[in-house]
This record gives sequence, C-alpha cells and structure tokens, in this order.
Amino acid sequence: MGSSEILNELMVWTPYLAIGFVKNMLVSYASMLLGTLLGWLLAVMRHSQRKRLNRPGQMATDLFRNIPSFVFMFYLAFVMPVEFTWNEEVIKIPIWIKAALALTVPVVGFASDQILRYFKDREEGAGHAVLMFVVAWTQYFLIIIMASSTASVIGVDEIVARANTVITAIRQPEFILWMYLYVALWFLGLGILVANVSDRIMKRYGH
Repeated sequence: MGSSEILNELMVWTPYLAIGFVKNMLVSYASMLLGTLLGWLLAVMRHSQRKRLNRPGQMATDLFRNIPSFVFMFYLAFVMPVEFTWNEEVIKIPIWIKAALALTVPVVGFASDQILRYFKDREEGAGHAVLMFVVAWTQYFLIIIMASSTASVIGVDEIVARANTVITAIRQPEFILWMYLYVALWFLGLGILVANVSDRIMKRYGH
C-alpha cells in the first residue's frame, strides 16, 4: 500500500474508530466516578479518630492499591454473569461495565489517599487544597484512559478492538503499523489536551 492509500483508509475508518474511542471514555469516566466515590468513603473512615472506622478504611485502601486491575478484569469477565432476571425481565450486563469495575479498583486506592491528603491540608490551613486534588485527579484520569485500552482483551468494542477489526478487514501487513500508530495518536492527543487543561488550571488558580 502506498502512503496515499494508507491515509485514505485511515480517514475512511476514522468514524468507526471514533465510536470505539467513545467506549474508552465511557469506561474511564465510569471507573473514575465510582472509584472517587468509594475512595471518598474510605478517606472519611481513615480520617476518623475511631479505630473501628480508621483501621478498616486503611486496610481496604491497602487492598485496593494491590489488586491488579488487569487480572481482576479477567476475573469479572468470567465470574460476573452476562445477564440477570428482574421482575421476569432479562437484563443484560454490557461487557464495558465489567471493564469499568476492574479499572475502578486502582482509582479507589488513589482517591482514598488524595482525599485524605485534602482533609489534612484543609486542617493545616494549606492553600489550594482543592486545586491540588483536581489536578491530581485529572492526571490520574489520563492514566485510566490509557489503561482502558486493555478492555479489548475481554471483548469491549473500544478503539483498539476496532483497530484490530480494521486490520483484519484490510489484510495488508504494512497497514498494521500505521493503524496502531494512528490509534496511539488518539491517546496522545487526548493526553496533550488534558495536560494543557491541567497546566492552565494551575496557572490560573495556583497563585
């Protein structure tokens, strides 16, 4: 394939890949939202002066920090049912939810630590405690977006999975490298965007 043919194929398949990237974003947002909520709960427990709350909160945080999300993703894929019955209606569980739950695991540990630090900074009168949390959260969100590409291994129809579908359809060995490079640019572009937003927040409110 010539360079013009490769570029044309990439443009033709871009809308198809974009839909897959939306799945990456969906998985990432869901895991960050749920992980932050659970992390906040654990941080409240750890911040408590009561040992019956403090110790379980710390133990749970340590556990979430050390569970490998990639392995846990496979566990959920095989153990979690694909559907369940509710009021005599069969409700299917989308595969992306399993991926989101797996990626929630590291977010819980991260959020617990960051929110606990926020609590302590506020008590000590440290300025910009909220700002520092938002920036850290944004940067970790970027990490989770990158990790969402692993969801393809359990069947989530995200951008990497769709890229593999395109490669199979084209059946040109020289196209493989360019397709994966193109997909990488999607993540790189988003990373640059998130980094710029984070820098602007720091510059605007960090003084």
